[in-house]
Amino acid sequence: MKKILSLSALSLAFLGLSGAAQAEMDAPGIYVGAGYGQYSIQFEDRENDIDFDDDSAVLKGYIGAQFNRYISLELAYQNFDEANDIDNNAEIDGLSLAAIASLPLTENLSIFAKGGWFEWDADVSADIPAVGTVTSSQDGGDIFYGAGLQYSFTKNIQARIEYERFELEDDIDPDLDVASVSIQYMF
Repeated sequence: MKKILSLSALSLAFLGLSGAAQAEMDAPGIYVGAGYGQYSIQFEDRENDIDFDDDSAVLKGYIGAQFNRYISLELAYQNFDEANDIDNNAEIDGLSLAAIASLPLTENLSIFAKGGWFEWDADVSADIPAVGTVTSSQDGGDIFYGAGLQYSFTKNIQARIEYERFELEDDIDPDLDVASVSIQYMF
């Protein structure tokens, strides 16, 4: 019985804090966040008979400006862990700048869409039997997009779950699909 009363009291306190969170979400603010996720990378290099497909981890950190409940601008750094597919390796990192459009579903929950520009660097290596190990460093810039859900625990603490798609335009046209969870702090 004590456990039920304690959980009930904790739930009521949490709901009270959550309701107060949205009152200040309409005001402009700066936020920082960090996230962890998984990504899938796929590309095909027909010239060298390489078909690459692997999953690995991604870390990201970001800073943003929220102008109101609906519009934000965000600068992020993504570090994609090395992906391996038998004889092939790829490691990518980069900076992105995105506009985010949010639609509140409840006082604390909103859905959002994002789109922007991703400047990336990649180190790719392949073991080709007839040639040996071939390495390459590449860079570029491409459009990316994504969508997700954001939940406000308090006026300062939010969590988000999101999906992002990076279609890097390069000789091998790698595609990165990213699913991540982030926590952020609003100043």
